[in-house]
Amino acid sequence: MLVTYNSPNRPIHYQYAAALAAAGCLKAFVSGFSRFSPRSPLPEVGDRLIRADHVQNLFLAGLKFRLPVAVNDELAYWSKLWLDHLSEEPARNSDLFLFYNGAGLGTARRLRGTGVVRVVEVVNSHVLLQEEILREEHARLKLPFRPFHKRETARRVREYEEADAILCPSEFARLSFIERGIPEGKIMKVVYGLTLEPVERRADRDPDLFRVLYVGQISIRKGLRYLVEAFDKLKRPGKELLIVGPRAPVTGLEGMSIPAGVKFAGTLKDAGLAAAYRSASVFVLPSVEDGMGLVMGEALSFGVPVIATVNTGAADLFTTGVEGWRVPIRDPEAIREKLQLLADDPAALAAMSASAAARSRAQGGWDAAGRLLVENLRSLTNRR
Repeated sequence: MLVTYNSPNRPIHYQYAAALAAAGCLKAFVSGFSRFSPRSPLPEVGDRLIRADHVQNLFLAGLKFRLPVAVNDELAYWSKLWLDHLSEEPARNSDLFLFYNGAGLGTARRLRGTGVVRVVEVVNSHVLLQEEILREEHARLKLPFRPFHKRETARRVREYEEADAILCPSEFARLSFIERGIPEGKIMKVVYGLTLEPVERRADRDPDLFRVLYVGQISIRKGLRYLVEAFDKLKRPGKELLIVGPRAPVTGLEGMSIPAGVKFAGTLKDAGLAAAYRSASVFVLPSVEDGMGLVMGEALSFGVPVIATVNTGAADLFTTGVEGWRVPIRDPEAIREKLQLLADDPAALAAMSASAAARSRAQGGWDAAGRLLVENLRSLTNRR
């Protein structure tokens, strides 16, 4: 089996490209990740790496120089079209074409009837569900909503129809496609691996401090407003909510009074991020839509219990009531209730922390996820 794979991003996709190369089945990896980033090298792939970052670099420059949103949206759209264009030649000489949603429609269409299996990779739920949830969220918060790029949205939907299979990262994402009429047999699920190695973490934790941790972008999609409301009502001396991550132009916290004990740490990496996980009592991911929150796996790897909404892929990472809890979206009271249980019962917190660490060790890292990806793709080519 030979696979041509494309993606505009680095996280997840570099891991998958390396796994395909290690299995001896990578024809080409067409990457839109900027060659100018210090994280751009991918020695595992070698000369099978095709750089397709030309338009993506213009998009990144547009973000840096704060070009109008409409201009940047258009650059992001054309960046994926360029990925699509550069993928066609190697894909024609492959058994399978695996492409990022939005970056493969032209090639997939031209491969129709050639025998090349076409698989679209999605990292979130169905694009129409994403837009629906975010439209509702903006309306709830009385914030203006900017609809998704119309041509890209339409392109993504057509890719779902054109592809022979859809690769998704979680049960939440999988069900979103079934509910939109995609045949169940067309969808395959490969859960992401952990991004941090399991470690011991208790040495950095202050026993008198109940620290709630959030890691991720501060944006309306992440539902931070509901976590802040839950934290405000939590009854516990020595409580703290540590929010780690960059701010989006619209955060979802607009017009909100931030209570005492909430700290914004900005973006943390490497040792700084590890220290935040080590010091946390509990991790919360309150997203209204998140195909698979990698940060949940990171938290588990540090033995930190997780409270996450049902729209995050949490069902694939932990058992509710054992290593954490799953709660409905937009429900600060449900989050508060679970936080209060852990704040009031140190023994329950310690037991759940031990279960989180054990689940992390059993879950498997990127090597396991990569092997599962290869197995699933082989099964598709064997059915041709």
